[in-house]
This record gives sequence, structure tokens and C-alpha cells, in this order.
Amino acid sequence: MNFTQLENILGASAPNGAGVPVALVEALQTTWDDMGTPEPEDDVIIIRNYQPDPNATQFLSGTDPLSQSVTFIDGSNNSCEGVCIGYSTHATNQGQNFFGNTIFGNTTSLAPAANVVTVYEADDYLNKILNMLGSNSTLPDAQNFRVQNHSWVGTYENDSDDREALRRFDYAIDNNNILAAVGLGNSVPSNLPNLLVHSYNALAVGRMDGGHSSGHTVLSGYGTGRSKPDVVMPRLYTSSATSSASSIATFLHSSSGVLGTDAANSETLKAILMAGATKDEFPSWSQLDAGSQWHPLDDTYGAGELNVLNSYLMTVGGKATGSTTTPTTVPSHGWDYQTIQPGIVNALLYDFVVPAGSTAKELSIVSSWNAQISAPFNVGIPVVADLNLELVDSGGATVDITPGNGVVEGLSASTVDNVEHIYISDLPAGTYTLKVSSDSTHDFGLAWRMTTYSPTADFNGDGLVSGADLLAWQQGFGTTVLDPLGVGDLDSDSDIDEDDLDLFALSGTLTNAALGNGDADGDGDVDADDKMFFAQTYGAALPSSSVLQGQTSLAAGVPEPSSLLSAILGFFLWGSCQRRAWASV
Repeated sequence: MNFTQLENILGASAPNGAGVPVALVEALQTTWDDMGTPEPEDDVIIIRNYQPDPNATQFLSGTDPLSQSVTFIDGSNNSCEGVCIGYSTHATNQGQNFFGNTIFGNTTSLAPAANVVTVYEADDYLNKILNMLGSNSTLPDAQNFRVQNHSWVGTYENDSDDREALRRFDYAIDNNNILAAVGLGNSVPSNLPNLLVHSYNALAVGRMDGGHSSGHTVLSGYGTGRSKPDVVMPRLYTSSATSSASSIATFLHSSSGVLGTDAANSETLKAILMAGATKDEFPSWSQLDAGSQWHPLDDTYGAGELNVLNSYLMTVGGKATGSTTTPTTVPSHGWDYQTIQPGIVNALLYDFVVPAGSTAKELSIVSSWNAQISAPFNVGIPVVADLNLELVDSGGATVDITPGNGVVEGLSASTVDNVEHIYISDLPAGTYTLKVSSDSTHDFGLAWRMTTYSPTADFNGDGLVSGADLLAWQQGFGTTVLDPLGVGDLDSDSDIDEDDLDLFALSGTLTNAALGNGDADGDGDVDADDKMFFAQTYGAALPSSSVLQGQTSLAAGVPEPSSLLSAILGFFLWGSCQRRAWASV
């Protein structure tokens, strides 16, 4: 997650989800009541509502950053009136993760100011919003949500109906620009649930411990062989993992780097989330499956654990537009959104520069694009463009860090997935060109992050370790910097001011640091070792190859253990309606 470090950096100016329209889709919660007798025939099913408890502390104004209570809009118009009782504890818990306020001094979500929430019952959402009950050509209803959470799984127990539901869902995501987070089942091993994990355009979320259904999509006629999940979260159940991911997406949607930009497009934000995911937590993370077949994502952990700091830094880095002629030199963190034309001659080009004397500790690149769906929804195969990523060195050779291991690290060219992922550790100094190519005209989102390090105390990159390095911040005070991740601009807001001074003062205990923070030895923290290195090299001229330019001033490494979102001790709660089976996860 790494929210604690980001919160320390941004303080009261941190985004909080304010103004972002969101939706929560919940399955009915059912429980058994033995009616006080030991006889099984006396047991009755109690059906509880799909609504969160609006009177729960985490939804009231007392702890809300805007001093407002959450307004719940019943999108299903009390569809189970006369049948349901009370409120759903499952929905309440997911709301707490998604948009809840502070309770007992603990932050429960990253979007506590997202105070207008539309709630749907899952069956009603499928039937009357996606319009499964309409004609085959009836379009899904327009939906003005930026983020939508689905902490449930299910099936119509009929592949044809499941495919139609998925077509309608993917159509809604693409045409309404929704970041839809969907959960997996809480069981291993098991096949992926048909709904809604088999969606192309949603973000499928699993658990950090791998205790979820995972692997490759298996629903015939809907893109078999795609890896799921897309990402994981450090939660005990997939329900809370999914709603926590929705909270991160809402947080980002309310940030200045996303508002009013193409980063708000569903393809771009999905790429930003996935490119920010970390893998250090998973020693077994691999793009090779159990049969040694390559995939862009790990079969269990996807792109890795969501990391809000990494993703936020990409939004701060901003848009860098790729070119079909001269490669665009990109900042260390950033994104792009374009419509690409078919053919290698129309490949979009981006240059990544690892400075001389340095090494890229990590380079993570993700492209994401939506499957396109059209009516009638009961037939047809999704139209999925085939985009590829290739990273080449200055000689034009595809980057291959460890030849012979079955993975060419600089190439991501799946023929079935609608994401591609390049992930490289310890990339040597040099200029590398990313080529994005497609077999058809299609819009796509692209996101990347690169952290570099080198053992040096030359924080200002002048080739000399001197007092000037300690004065780098003061010398830049009040100026505007072109690179929002440049030396001195520690909070990445494109200026050097008092906020950066406050962060500079905190650097004595800073972890996940980079050169601009004073991390001389490149070990990710600022400590006595860096002070000693500075003292040892003070006054010494450095070899020209050690002069660093473009060093990141905030490098995110291994996330801290998450204390941000409380883990929800959920359980399987099965509900049914006619021939359907939806389950909270």
C-alpha cells in the first residue's frame, strides 16, 4: 500500500476522494436462524438488505474530512422490500474499506470524502442496469460513476447468460469510463468464477497471501487463457481486497494529476494502478506459468501488490506523449493515453534514460486497453486489439537481462490479454526505447515508473561532493522545476517551497528513499551510513560517469506493512434468486 509515506509527504493536502461519484454493488446477505430448536426442519433463512448501515460511525459527519455524512442512494429502489430485514454487515464492511471515515483514530479508507454513494443489489444491477431483462439490443443504462466496487462472485449457471452479462458489463465500463474493481473467490485451488472475474475491462483483485481463485480464464467464447487476478491487496478476504482497491482508485481520481486529464480514462487509470504494483513481497512472482508458458502477469499475484505511492507519483509525473518519429524522452514516472494506428511503422516511441553511473533498480511498464462490445449482446466475440510492448537498447536489440531463463524481459506480446507488462530489475545505464505497436486502430493507456540508484553523495549532480549538496534545497527555494520528480522538489508538486523543507527535515528517518532525499548508498533509506558516506567523500571530485541527472527524488520500494485499511473478517454469504447464484466474497 505505502499510504503512510504518501500521507507524511502530502499531509492535509492529500486527496481524499471528494467529489468522485462511486457505486457499491452488493449481493444479498443471507444467514440461518435455528429458531431456538435443534431440529433442522425448523431452520429458516434470514435475508438481510444489500445496503450498508447508514448510521455506522464510519459514515457519519463527526469524523468526515468535510464534516458531512455519507449520502446513500438506493439504485435498486429497495428491490427486496418485504423480504429483507436490517442492513448488510458485508456491505457495511466494504463501505468502510471503500469510503469510510476515521474510527477510533484509524483511517479505514483512502477516500473518506467520497460522500455520495449509489448502492445496487447485484441481481437488480444485472437485470435493470446492465439490462439483462431487456431485448438483446437494449443497451446498458448510462452510469456516471468513476469507480464501482463488486465484492461478489456468481454465475447464471448457464454459460450463454454469463457471456451476455460480461458483454454488457464490459460495454458499460468502456462506454461510461468506469474503473470497476471485481473480486475473486476465497478458495484455492478453484476455477475463476464466471462473474465478474472473466471481464476484460474490469480490475480483478486478489489477496496478497494468494488465497483466492486464480489462473487463466476458462469461459468458452470469452477470451480463454487470460491471467487473473490483475493485482492483489494485503487483506484477509477478497471482498475487502476489492473494496480497498476501489478506495485507492477513488483517491487517485480526486488528485490534481488525474482530474481533468486523460489519466481519468479507465484504461489509463488501470495501467497506473498495475504499473505501480510491487513484487518484492512475492519471491515466486514470475511471468512463466506452471507449464513454463509466458504470460504478462503472474498467475497468482497478477502485476503484484497495489502501491498507492507509486501510482500517485505516476500521476504527478504527468502525460508524456509518444511519437511515431523521434522517441519522446519520458520522466521517471508518468503515463500516456493515445489512439494508436496499426502496423510497426506506426509504433509509438518513448525513450527511458538510465543515467551514466547509475542503475534502474526497477522499470515497470503497463499498457491497458478495453475490449470493444456492440449489440446484440447475446452473441458475438469481444473485439480485442493486439497491442505489444518492446524495449530495445541503443543498438536496437530487445532487452534480455537474463538470456535463457524463458523470459525476454523487454518484450510483452500476449495474443489473448488486453494488458501488457514489462518488468525489469537492475537495468544498466543507457538509453532504452519503448515501442508500442498494434494490429488495429485503438485507444490505450500506458503507465510507467523507473527508480534509479547509485552509490554517491553528489545530490545535486555537479560531480563534486560539497556543501552545495547540503544547500541544494535552499538554492532552489521559490523556483519552479520542469521535472516534478527533480532534486529538491520532494513532494513532487513542481515547486520548491516550505513543504519540501519540512520533508527534508524528516529525511533522517525516511525509508524508500532515493538520491534526492540523501540516500547516498542506494539502499532505500537515509541513515548513518549515508552521513558517513558523505563525510568520506566530502570535497572529492567524482568521475564524470558518476554524475547523475534525472535521478528520482522519491523512490518507492517495498511497501510498509499495511496499517491503513482494517482487514475485514468476512465470510462466504450465499444468496440466490431464481436460477442465479451470487456470493459475497
